[in-house]
Amino acid sequence: MSRLPDRTLLTRCEIFVYFGVYIVYIVVGLYKIYGLRDHIAKEAKFQFPEGWSFYPLSQRHRDDSNDELENFGDFIVSFWPFYLLHAGVQGVIRWKCPRLQCLGFIGVCALALSVNLDWSSMVLLGTLIVSYYLVSLLTLKYLVWLLSAGWILCINVMQKNGWWTNRVGYTEYVLMIVTMSWSVLRGCSYSLSRMGAKQEDLRRYSLIQYLGYAMYFPCLTYGPIISYQRFAARRDDEKQNWLGFVGGVLRSAIWWLVMQCALHYFYIHYMSRDVRMVEMMDSVFWQHSAGYFMGQFFFLYYAVTYGLGIAFAVQDGIPAPNRPRCIGRIHFYSDMWKYFDEGLYEFLFQNIYAELCSKRSSAAAKFGATAWTFAFVFVWHGCYTYVLIWSILNFLCLAAEKVFKTFTSMPEYQRWTQRHLGAVGAQRLYAMLATQLFIPAAFSNVYFIGGQEIGDFLMRGAYLSGVGNYLALCFCSYCFFQCSELLLTKSDGRSKSKTY
Repeated sequence: MSRLPDRTLLTRCEIFVYFGVYIVYIVVGLYKIYGLRDHIAKEAKFQFPEGWSFYPLSQRHRDDSNDELENFGDFIVSFWPFYLLHAGVQGVIRWKCPRLQCLGFIGVCALALSVNLDWSSMVLLGTLIVSYYLVSLLTLKYLVWLLSAGWILCINVMQKNGWWTNRVGYTEYVLMIVTMSWSVLRGCSYSLSRMGAKQEDLRRYSLIQYLGYAMYFPCLTYGPIISYQRFAARRDDEKQNWLGFVGGVLRSAIWWLVMQCALHYFYIHYMSRDVRMVEMMDSVFWQHSAGYFMGQFFFLYYAVTYGLGIAFAVQDGIPAPNRPRCIGRIHFYSDMWKYFDEGLYEFLFQNIYAELCSKRSSAAAKFGATAWTFAFVFVWHGCYTYVLIWSILNFLCLAAEKVFKTFTSMPEYQRWTQRHLGAVGAQRLYAMLATQLFIPAAFSNVYFIGGQEIGDFLMRGAYLSGVGNYLALCFCSYCFFQCSELLLTKSDGRSKSKTY
């Protein structure tokens, strides 16, 4: 019962209603956000910059309130020559001498960092990278986690150190915080993987291989995290697909352009920072759409940044994780973790969750392992209140989903629903019950995207704005759930047909 057994269970008319409600709600919600653009520009706490210099964007102001997006743009402006250099160097190396691939990775990254970073930043990042290689030689896993705790503590101290920030400047400060955070995961992945490797496989864990992994420039700062197992499994003797590579880079560039153009008309990033702007929407019912589009613009950012790194990794023969899946196609929160950031999910599952429990472990052990996993997620993302709330809600939603799926997979439940409701009715009941998990899971992400104030506001709007509002929210969410389920069933069907 976890998936639609047959799409023909639902009539075409019913499917039309589901997709009709989904599309109408999105379109109307987006139009209402568009209608607030001038009000937001007037009421904003700071002045938006002028739009791009060509018509019609020149007539508008651009929402620049998303620091991560702005920092990524600054990073590309400074480092784009090194992306080109990386592609060129790897093209020559894989053509003439593939065994030098890791040396090429190290050389380009070292050049890029030495040209753009202060010496203190270079020393700090170098110390972090070397420390994980040294600790991997000791074969004691708890030392890896102690080292990681020390580096995460160091990163949190650096975030509050005004002297160092003033020395290197805000741009380099952000670059270092983000790069070091990703480097902690890469160091953990290498060290823990090496400790679990067989004696005959240790040649894959040489210092040069590790430095090539830790200093892989296209994924160094903006991800995604690629496990060392994936990196070590790369095929440097395969012919490079330059057309596919250019297509992948252009795909990220096009989505970046789409997002930048949209931010001239939809000030959704500022809305995620100022709850007063969300309050300006017509009703609580339409305020929910602001949360939806906060999530969609969040997805677009990672589609751009991860997509760029993945395009380079695939070109270099690395079996990279898949690109983030659109949140509009995700209706169970476990799928959000599995398919939105596949690399991070693999890291958490392999190195934390699977180390603490197995398939045969008790439910209590599995819940405990999940709790420890999200404790790491909280600490790694930064010890902020909104991150804590997001992490706790993530844990509770996943735990509730596990209980729900266990209950609905029980033979007694399936026999009862089939006998009293039939196949179609059973599927509808399943979707209605699952919707009650979908709603809090969806709103929990707003805490991470926009912070505690906007998260509290939308959560109160969902649950404390009257029965009528909640029933309308449940109906729309039910339609969203059914649409996502249908799309997933169709996608699974295509995958099976390709397999055959």
